[in-house]
Amino acid sequence: MSLVHRSGRILREDGVLSLLWRSVRFVWTTTVWRQELVQRLPVWALEFAFDVRSRLLFSMSDANPARPIMIDPDEIEYYHGSDDPWRLGRVLDGDWDEPEGRFEETAVYRSLEARFLEGVDWAETELYTEYRDRLEAGDPYWRCTTEAELEAYFERIDDLYESMAEEGYRSQRELLADDDADPRGENTDAVHPVVQEIGVNVYRDGELVKKGAGFHRLAIAKLLDLEEIPVTVRVRHADWQAVRDEIRAASSPEELGDRARAHLEHPDLQDVVPEHWRASTIEPTDRPDRPDREAPRTDDSEDDDVPVPRR
Repeated sequence: MSLVHRSGRILREDGVLSLLWRSVRFVWTTTVWRQELVQRLPVWALEFAFDVRSRLLFSMSDANPARPIMIDPDEIEYYHGSDDPWRLGRVLDGDWDEPEGRFEETAVYRSLEARFLEGVDWAETELYTEYRDRLEAGDPYWRCTTEAELEAYFERIDDLYESMAEEGYRSQRELLADDDADPRGENTDAVHPVVQEIGVNVYRDGELVKKGAGFHRLAIAKLLDLEEIPVTVRVRHADWQAVRDEIRAASSPEELGDRARAHLEHPDLQDVVPEHWRASTIEPTDRPDRPDREAPRTDDSEDDDVPVPRR
């Protein structure tokens, strides 16, 4: 849909104020945030900007999106669809926290598993077939608009796997400090490389669900059985944010309710939980289990939004 037609639809359906707001947001996103200047902001400046924003906007979490949390990649079992919330640092109420499907049932994971664990040629994988068919149909994935780009795309995944197998997972901060591996200019859905780690949302029960950048990196981390990776939290459910707020406001663990006490070891709370509270207040057997889910949908709609993997 062209910008003219889209603008006309917004004007008809939502009115002139909505059109003006969306126009300003579009210009800001495409001509300001994506400028080279923002890409080259020092990390401390980006952290400061996010800290200021969290104090001015009640819809934002106290947690800074520029500071990733460390998790076991096996903690991520599900992924979100492309229409779910994604804005960095946002706190959102409601019933949005339902997954699209299991991560290990996506075309990305299945194809990388076949390639790297079973030795299958790329041309025989589900992901390659999908992108090749789209290219031949005149509806190519945006990173694979020619045969040469298609082949280069999968060669980069090979390179990424070899790099992670040899060096482990290198964070965006580490890459920024390496002149030979500068990730600037490769971002596809973030304002700065430092917030381009593997993206997750946090549900009301604390469950971490894949969202946004890093499908390839997460798949490879799982296949390599890496112990720990950094992730960027994009959106937190308001109920989960309430747990963070309760812990931050407490002066001792005795002031916490049962729910907050049961989550003191959660990776998204380590910035607000004093170290001396943890081992003394919760036994491993007390940690809540994830709720059982019905079999989720296996639609791989998010796969088309997977960014180019980076080393």
